[in-house]
Amino acid sequence: MTNEEKIGVVFTPKEWAQFAIERFGIFERWIHGATIFDPTMGSGDLLLALLDIGVERGYSIESLPANKLFGNELSESNYKDAINRFQTEFNLDLGANFTNQDLLQLSSQKFDIILGNPPWVNFNDLPQLYKHEIKDRFHEFDLIGNNKSLLLGGSRIDLAALIIQRSMKDFLSEGGDAYLFMPLSLLLNDGAHTTFRNFQVMGIQYSLVSVHDFGEEKIFKNVATRYGLVHFQRDDTTNYPIEYFRMENKQWQKYQAKPLLNANDPLSIYKFGKPAPLDGFKPIVLPKKSAPRQGINTCGANSIFFFDEFESINSQSCIVNGQDELPKEFVHPLLVSSNFSETTMSPQKWVLLPYSNSGKPLLEDEIAKHPLLQNYLLKHKTKLRARKGTMIRSWIERGIWWSLLGVGPYNFAPYKVVWEAYGKKTFRPKLVLGHWQVNQSLQCYVPTDLKKEATLIHKALRDPGIEEYLLSMKMEGTMNWAQPGKIKKLIQFEE
Repeated sequence: MTNEEKIGVVFTPKEWAQFAIERFGIFERWIHGATIFDPTMGSGDLLLALLDIGVERGYSIESLPANKLFGNELSESNYKDAINRFQTEFNLDLGANFTNQDLLQLSSQKFDIILGNPPWVNFNDLPQLYKHEIKDRFHEFDLIGNNKSLLLGGSRIDLAALIIQRSMKDFLSEGGDAYLFMPLSLLLNDGAHTTFRNFQVMGIQYSLVSVHDFGEEKIFKNVATRYGLVHFQRDDTTNYPIEYFRMENKQWQKYQAKPLLNANDPLSIYKFGKPAPLDGFKPIVLPKKSAPRQGINTCGANSIFFFDEFESINSQSCIVNGQDELPKEFVHPLLVSSNFSETTMSPQKWVLLPYSNSGKPLLEDEIAKHPLLQNYLLKHKTKLRARKGTMIRSWIERGIWWSLLGVGPYNFAPYKVVWEAYGKKTFRPKLVLGHWQVNQSLQCYVPTDLKKEATLIHKALRDPGIEEYLLSMKMEGTMNWAQPGKIKKLIQFEE
């Protein structure tokens, strides 16, 4: 990694730097002798804001404890810019207080306060060479179990998590406070950041004290992810529920937040002073084969497997999209959004599944027994073999280039309890017969063999507390609204 590399740089606007300083009384602590360190300081905006506040309050530059300000920056140009700004704006030479290194290589030094804005970029998007250099550090700083898990399942973990872990362990004094502008995915999303939410590193615990969630407020230009200002304290344990402030219509609204089901689950956010969602909720007991599932994933081949038109020719075959004849047994109705509001469901899309009812893809000799199916697949062979992605490539390389993802015996279960999982604000599960298929991440479902069991699952999932639980994560309207991982936490699987 060169010192000219700029990774995940998001500069902090002056007004919000000042907001953080004033909100948490950082200026007063600095004036009374606290040392302050910005581990990824960019051009020095956060530290410069302390001097701006001092001047606005009538302090002379000479009376301000500038020698208590410290910073580190990876990019040499940003580092030089920071030194220059202190010199030109305040006639201060703080070069001796600033370092130009990768924080992961910087020698340990303890400070009373960390005030920072760590880089916003996930491991998967880092330069290839840098990924190789730092992948061991994620394991070293208690963010993953091993390197394999990072490469296979945790590649969406954010570099900010690693910077925070290193900062808490090696740069924050015992009992010290860290105030960080950061992507809120570390606190609010399932998956890669679950281990981060243990809030411990190499035997050192730290607490999550409070969150200021900027909501729809555009604090950082060209940043789509959710972000906020988070307060951590070293050598303490989190006392849930924490205070959670959310910007709504330009005003801070006070909520409280805690993980509801497991200690390192994403935070659920709910009204201050009110009971948490799911209080008294009893897990839904299901067999393992009824685990929540996402729908069918064509891996970029929707135009080949999905159809807008279906015409029955006879009991054996049909014509799809007005031109291709296929065996009926492999063409199934595909759920669309309007089906969820229909009493009597009418198919509007269909999907081709070249699979047996056991959920296994047909083999070449089995496909040959169905000339219509064989001809159709061969017509699209080049496109199907060109699909990208590690999982689908493994099927293609085994010679089964007509495979899809998200297909198994569960697709052919007699009953499904389905719901819209993407972009919604309400949770309305629907019971459908098993020949209906579910569309990628737009919808999810629980498969089951028995009608009685399906009815009980449907009733259990319509508990109003479940919608309240989903709403508490503030993911309504997004792709993460009600994906299987969230619903799976409500289920107790039979042994």
